[in-house]
Order: sequence, then C-alpha cells, then structure tokens
Amino acid sequence: MQYFDIILFAVLAGYLGIKLYRTLGTKTKIENKIHSTNKKNIESDKKSDKIPDHKEEIHKEEIKEPNEDIKNGEGLLYLQSVYKNFNEKEFLIGANKAFELIIKAKNEGNKKFLISLLEDSAYRIFEKEILEREINGNSIESTKINIKNSKIVKIKVNKNISYISVDFNTEQGVLIKNSDGTLLKDTLKEFESNIDTWTFCRSLDADNPNWKLYSV
Repeated sequence: MQYFDIILFAVLAGYLGIKLYRTLGTKTKIENKIHSTNKKNIESDKKSDKIPDHKEEIHKEEIKEPNEDIKNGEGLLYLQSVYKNFNEKEFLIGANKAFELIIKAKNEGNKKFLISLLEDSAYRIFEKEILEREINGNSIESTKINIKNSKIVKIKVNKNISYISVDFNTEQGVLIKNSDGTLLKDTLKEFESNIDTWTFCRSLDADNPNWKLYSV
C-alpha cells in the first residue's frame, strides 16, 4: 500500500509537471510573441515620433544658386537683350501720358497721386515747388499740355534697374491766381515752349510693370 501511494504520487507529480510545462511553455511563447510585437511597435512609434531630419533639404535650399544679377550695360539693344518685353514705342506712349498726369498733379498740388508715380528724389523736387506756391498763396487754376514730340536719349542698366532718359518737347499753358483771386499769370492762349529731360526707372525683375519718375 505504501509503495502504491509512492507510485501514485510520482505519476501525479509527473502529470502535473508535464501540464505545468505545457502551460508555462505556451505562456512563454505567447509572452515572447507579445514582447516581440510590442518591441516592433515601440520601435515603429519611435521612428514615427522622431522629428524628420530636414537638414539635407534645408541645405539644398541654402546652397541653391540665386539668379545672377543682370550685368550693367547701356543702350536700347542691350536693354532689349535683357528685357525681352521692352517696346520703345509703347514705352514712349506711356511716358507721354505720365508726363501729362504728373505735371497736372503737381500744378493741382496732388501729393498723394505724385507719390505713386515718383521716386523719392523726384518727389522732393515737386513737393518743394508745391509748398513754395502754397506759402506764396498762389494757385494754378488750369493747365494745358501739348507734347510735340518725345524721344529716348539715354538708356542705362545698373544692378537690375533700368534707367531711361526721355526728352519731352512740349507746349504748356497755365492760369495762376493770387490768394486774393487776382490774376498772376495766364499762358493758356499763348503756350510756353519747354524741353524737359526726365529719367524713368524700373527694376527688371519687378512684378509691377509700371515705371516711376526717377529724376527731372
């Protein structure tokens, strides 16, 4: 009976050992599989959470070669070679219109309008004339302009900016009155002849196609 008990316990222990091994072995395999999966997920998350290294892209942008400035030059042919859209005839039509608008705006004392058409150096000259007229109490009541002809006399390109000088041969008439309303000057019937040289400028890579008055 005692031996039987010993054998029974041995068999039972063996059975329990095998059962326990199978259970632990399966669990270990599952844990290893879970651990392996989690490890891959963690590594994947780390990679996705990692801030992308854009140094190479930034470097490429930094070393991107800028467009070289157009070399300095002079003359109509040179301007047309670097500014394909330039048309001499169209430019002079625009310059003539600008001449009339600017003279009338100056005589009317319209500083706001002048600022939109003039560079600072040219604006200061016109502004001074306007202020002197205001100080003296004079006002220009009427202006008439007849442009007899105009021609380009000089073209220069410097640091991507084109400067075009134009001679305007004009006849102008004005009616100027004193502060008390008395007549100071009237040349509306007998125009005065004038020859003015104005220089216009424009950056060749500017989006705005308009030219501005640079100097008078």
